[in-house]
Amino acid sequence: MKLETELTSFDRELLTEATDGFLPPQVIDFHAHVMDPRFYARDAVNPAFAGRPMGFPEYTAALELLLGPRLVGEFVFPYPARRTDRAGVNAWMTAEARAAATPRHRLAALVAPADDPGVAGEWLRGGACRGLKPYHLYANDGDTRQTDIEDWAPEWMWRCCHEHEAMLILHLVKDASSAHPANQEALLRLSTRYPGCRVVLAHVGRSFNHRTARGLKALASRPNIVVDTSAITESEGIKIAFDVLGVDRVLYGSDYPISHVRGRCVTAGDSFQWIYGEEMNNPRMTLVGIESLLSHRQAAEDLGLSRTDIEKLFFANARALLG
Repeated sequence: MKLETELTSFDRELLTEATDGFLPPQVIDFHAHVMDPRFYARDAVNPAFAGRPMGFPEYTAALELLLGPRLVGEFVFPYPARRTDRAGVNAWMTAEARAAATPRHRLAALVAPADDPGVAGEWLRGGACRGLKPYHLYANDGDTRQTDIEDWAPEWMWRCCHEHEAMLILHLVKDASSAHPANQEALLRLSTRYPGCRVVLAHVGRSFNHRTARGLKALASRPNIVVDTSAITESEGIKIAFDVLGVDRVLYGSDYPISHVRGRCVTAGDSFQWIYGEEMNNPRMTLVGIESLLSHRQAAEDLGLSRTDIEKLFFANARALLG
């Protein structure tokens, strides 16, 4: 896997197919990561990203490759990994955002169950952060892929976001993701108890297998649950999100830096498979971010979305949540 910083002529051809006459004039990226290697154990980060700075300048340059001048804002949080200095990377990210030439960055602080809820509240009270980003890797030191939501996003995080009307960004685990009964029960119970918490289910509820997106039907009654589309490269999952939640609750995300590797993720039986260009020795594979934009366009055309609907997906819904 390699992080690309330039587009090939083939990338540009597909990007034109994905964007021309489709994207609105303004886009907000609702799911992106930044990282400073000083705050990460080198062997805890994907080798494609280890040791290289991925701050706001690098992020902006990368997204402008895909979106050109359309990018007007982003919702950003640190890249989650084990053995991370969360306090350090949160402080670095906040300082970087404040030093930016334009105040377009909106942030979420990386948090873990063992963190001090009071410190998390201070992040949200200070105005720099609009949300909290827990991650399943912080539940314990073992295999966390089947972990219950409250093991890595405990109730204090929900309460904190409710009190500050902030966002809680969740990368669901368990094989069935949003279709898993235990995930559905926890999401319904906690989103009802804490209605001020804006729950963001990343990757369409982690529907890299588009069939698991059907589980969103069980969550549709909760208006404070939305999804972002980051790193989804199949149109089927995006279409299900639109059908089940409506256009007001689906938001475009890039998932930078994943957006800038060559590959895509495909449904395989009851699971999914990431395929990377280098592993397949296939020079005709394009970036995940371009595959994702192609899938967004296919979903919009299949569903007959209006220009207003498309503007909501790429801009207006995020603006309403982020301010």
